[in-house]
Amino acid sequence: MLDLVCTLAAIKAGRGPRILVHDSHLFDAIDSRQVASCLNIGARLADAHGFQYIVALNSDFPDSVEAQSDGAFDAGPYTLDQRRTDETDTGGLFGFRFD
Repeated sequence: MLDLVCTLAAIKAGRGPRILVHDSHLFDAIDSRQVASCLNIGARLADAHGFQYIVALNSDFPDSVEAQSDGAFDAGPYTLDQRRTDETDTGGLFGFRFD
């Protein structure tokens, strides 16, 4: 929440970039309902204040969050089509394989 408050204060003051990035480690050991709530709040604030909110999540993470009926987060409109995988020989990261 502190990151969101600082981002909004910087935008209001005209002193910060209109972007906030979070890694999946931020949500470790947090109940999926709380994660859904955080993602919903982040999405609403980003839309309302015109900034980009990027969250890097493990591939199984959105499924566990979407499965919650109470306060579910619909990742569909926010999910990029690009996928990183090591399931095939063409997978990898930036053309590199980590075998």
